[in-house]
Amino acid sequence: MVVEDVLSLDGIRDAWRGLEHAAFGPIEHFDWSRACVERLSELGRLKVFSIWDDKKCRAIAPFVVTPVGRRRLESLGVTQLTEPMDFLYEDRESLARLCDALARQRLPIDLQRVPEVSPVTAELRRAFRGRGYVHVSRSGPYPTLPIDASWKDPESHFNAGRRSDFRRAYRAAERFGSPELVIVTPDASNLEALLAQAIEAELHSWKGRSGTALALDPLRAQIYGHYLRSICEKGLLRLGLMRIDGKTIGMQIAVQTNQRLWLLKIGHNEEYSKCSPGTLLMLTLTRYAAEQQLQSIEFLGSAEPWTQLWTEELRACVRIRVYPLSLASGFALGEDAARSIGSSLRRRLQRGKH
Repeated sequence: MVVEDVLSLDGIRDAWRGLEHAAFGPIEHFDWSRACVERLSELGRLKVFSIWDDKKCRAIAPFVVTPVGRRRLESLGVTQLTEPMDFLYEDRESLARLCDALARQRLPIDLQRVPEVSPVTAELRRAFRGRGYVHVSRSGPYPTLPIDASWKDPESHFNAGRRSDFRRAYRAAERFGSPELVIVTPDASNLEALLAQAIEAELHSWKGRSGTALALDPLRAQIYGHYLRSICEKGLLRLGLMRIDGKTIGMQIAVQTNQRLWLLKIGHNEEYSKCSPGTLLMLTLTRYAAEQQLQSIEFLGSAEPWTQLWTEELRACVRIRVYPLSLASGFALGEDAARSIGSSLRRRLQRGKH
């Protein structure tokens, strides 16, 4: 089955959710894709491939068809939101059938961030053998922090100097006023107020200066707003908040599912940087994760210098480009080759300047 409109997408909602037990994380869930569809006109034309046995859905791959000029299938929302996304499938046989269905269509495929451990790469290579070319390259990894009972005392994972830094940060917070650090599970009665506080804190961070804060990005704001309201209804949303004298100065937005915390957004008001709100919130979050007996904290997005304080363990990702034997693939392959050559030349020129 191929779904190409929002009404039909809503029609398979229950079947999709019935398959979510097989997902590693929330990006493969229905609510994430449904939120992305809120700005579908800016993403492309919807095309969701699914495999069924009678009335039971066995595998799903959500795509958009990009505009004419570079028409291809891209993972729904990944270009705009950059989160890693896998196909959703009951078992290896169902995945194989899904990849066979993709091999029967003629558009090139671009999967920008797929977990390296996923069997999708191998199944696409098998399905397109003799039918096209599959190119696999490295994509941005994301950090993961394994959690065990020892994280109930997160400071014990750091040396004396770092523990001293934590105490110094909290004393700095006390000089601003009365600090409070909490992990909140919002409900319908307080969600909008709490989200407004979190978004306001992010706006006064470096993201506000760069224009990437949710308050300044209508596309992401609408997608995230729809998504967070959906998971709030299911009790999966967690907000880490740091307040001083009742004012929210730091925030984390996370999803708790599959015995893991998936960290989607962080930010803090830079006026309070001396008390390291992000660090104090992470101490609170790791303690919470241990108390909840969760398996890990997954830092969605990409590896950044600040995440190295907490973990150096990364989940590797790959980019998979598939070029079927078609005219559209010829154009896409030429475009991608030209872009790759251009990037290589720019890197050489930059090295030459030094």
